[in-house]
Amino acid sequence: MDNQKANSKSNQLKALSGSNQGKLIEKKLNLLKEEEIIKGFKVDENFKHVDFSYEKQFLANFVIETIEGKYIIVRSSTSFRSDRAKIGYYDLDGIIRYSDFSKNVIASVYLVPDEEIENKDFTNTRERIRLKEFYCPASHLLTFSEFVSFLDEYKYETLSQFEEEFGAIPIHNSVQDRGSFYGKRGNKYEDDLVKTLSDNRNLIQLKNSTMNKNHIYSIILNRLMKEEKIKLVDVIKLSATNSIPLLKNGGNPKTDIALTMETSDGNLFTETISVKNTSKDRVSCHDYTAKDYIRVLKCEGTRLEDYFLLFQAFPSYSDFEENLKTKYSIKEFKDLLIENADLFTYWVLTGLHDVENLVVPELQVSKYLLIRKGEKSAFYSMNEYIELIKNKVKSPKFGVPFSWTYPSKQRGKRIQLKVQIIF
Repeated sequence: MDNQKANSKSNQLKALSGSNQGKLIEKKLNLLKEEEIIKGFKVDENFKHVDFSYEKQFLANFVIETIEGKYIIVRSSTSFRSDRAKIGYYDLDGIIRYSDFSKNVIASVYLVPDEEIENKDFTNTRERIRLKEFYCPASHLLTFSEFVSFLDEYKYETLSQFEEEFGAIPIHNSVQDRGSFYGKRGNKYEDDLVKTLSDNRNLIQLKNSTMNKNHIYSIILNRLMKEEKIKLVDVIKLSATNSIPLLKNGGNPKTDIALTMETSDGNLFTETISVKNTSKDRVSCHDYTAKDYIRVLKCEGTRLEDYFLLFQAFPSYSDFEENLKTKYSIKEFKDLLIENADLFTYWVLTGLHDVENLVVPELQVSKYLLIRKGEKSAFYSMNEYIELIKNKVKSPKFGVPFSWTYPSKQRGKRIQLKVQIIF
């Protein structure tokens, strides 16, 4: 077979592989739609630039709409070459910057077949992106298998978030049931908060001293200006969003809302806020596999790794203690965690230190915490709240101020931590 025929055959196989990959993704997305994890999706959709009339400027192979009205954009290829990938990058860049829904994109995925993981061009490009040496409009550069895992994690977190807030995952028997489910899962409080923070009339009221000091806008802004040493008179505009990029694994970052303040000297200050809207005294704040705990704390091959794996396998205080190996103890586990307490606590509450999983750290790592419980609200810097729980949580079980358990139906698979709500 001559080179021309060989190349032709190779291209045919790649095209076939790409077609099969696309069908498998469609099947996966249809299942997610049936389970109401996503609202819907479109295949091979073209989009226009908002300022031009041409309708087919940018191509997305998949456009996934979430329940909350956010979008995951996927541009796929049958292989990876950094020079050819620029075509896909162009499409993604156009959609996330110039489409009429650009402000609601939470992930832009450039997708390639699994075999590209052996392609040095692909792996080197990913590393340069991670090190911020190379600009890429794709927030996620993934293989097919990685994208399936991404969707699985997104599904898991979506269901977990609903169960945490409402206590159970409903079984739908009617269109009315589904409509009610969609309504509840719309993150209405966050949506309302985004509108409140972006409403310039509230800024005018605050400047004119006609706003109630207990108004959530006043509580948040006065604290931010104090922390950032900004004068109210210098603030000319605020904008907020809850379209925060998904983590590399498809999970939700700690940040729920990003708020940008513009001052009269042209400076922009972007602040990230984690929101806990609850009726409970403790809320889930962290839900990962033991492997992730080990990865972030860099304790592979140590006794601390053994303790994490053991707690995941026996995730109650009594079972964990009963199954400790010879010469292992609660005291040693506690001492090892205390040695890593700052890193551990900041990862749990803010998302800091998870280098491998962060895509846009400046937006995904949370600097502030907003708590709403009934009619009461409180707004803290994360530094302040971490000090608060350190002092208020008496005799923490393993030396860090969290309750340890496991998420529903995930016994033996994940470790869940809960944090105390304090005003």
